[in-house]
Amino acid sequence: MTYRAFKFDVAFSFLKGDEDLVSRIDTLLHDRFKTFVPSRREEFIAHTDFERTVHRVFGREARIVTVLYRGSWGRTGCTLLEETTLRNRAHEEGYDFILLIPVDIPPSLPPWIPKKQTWLGLDRWGAEGMAAVIDARVQQAGGTVHAETPLEHAHRIEHDMAFEEARRRFVYSQEGVRSAQSELAKLFDEIERISKDIAQTTQKILLRLDRDEKHLVLSTRGISLDVAWFLRSSNTLEQSSLHIMLWKGLLFVHGAAFEKPRRLDHSEFSFDRNPGGGLGWRESEGEDRFLSSAELAEECVNLLLDRIPKDRMGE
Repeated sequence: MTYRAFKFDVAFSFLKGDEDLVSRIDTLLHDRFKTFVPSRREEFIAHTDFERTVHRVFGREARIVTVLYRGSWGRTGCTLLEETTLRNRAHEEGYDFILLIPVDIPPSLPPWIPKKQTWLGLDRWGAEGMAAVIDARVQQAGGTVHAETPLEHAHRIEHDMAFEEARRRFVYSQEGVRSAQSELAKLFDEIERISKDIAQTTQKILLRLDRDEKHLVLSTRGISLDVAWFLRSSNTLEQSSLHIMLWKGLLFVHGAAFEKPRRLDHSEFSFDRNPGGGLGWRESEGEDRFLSSAELAEECVNLLLDRIPKDRMGE
């Protein structure tokens, strides 16, 4: 079979909060294939002809397009434009060039992409498994493996080292502390916004929110979500952490609980910057996830809602 020439073997479409995951996958692939990872930095998009780039790359220059899909993908911003371009190309060429990888758990799927274009193994096989699937899809579509030269290898290592040095300078600086405090306020504001939306549109889920600059408690039906920021120094984020805990019992930001609470869940995050320049929260253990403040806020509220006692649902 004869394949047409492509400028890129694989291009990625994703939400800003998944930029760190895409960066890890790209690191596993770009010594073998030509990859395209669009920046999600607003200042970059504002100073480039982003729309023309999307139409060119996603519409014809990429051999395959990998979509890291969440329910909000394709609704606004960059992914809305990318989805429109993919739909137009699929109308002309079919769907074989699309590889859809759901990121949500449980996975959600767009109705317009055939299920055969979907890979559901991310939660089990991780970034390495995803990279292997993309590798196979590229070769199936006629792509050939590019052997990385020593010079390219050296440049890649230097790039990674430069990013890590810049990241550490930022994290261990007063600028990093100020950015963390700003993101913490965004996180708390978003949790409060979501809780108000729930209160205004439901009758049986009554939420109580209490907060100050470093601590937020959201409670309902005898369960409390406890989000606490610990800053060890005013000029560095070293040893600082965000703790997200779930308790059986009612807590308060100031003052003791009526009864001794029992901890049900605990996770820890650190403030960080991903390779794309995005600010957010990196999970300290487990999957090494990087979440934006908006994504973490949704996860926090869902953590609380999932623990509402089932035997009290009808009260």
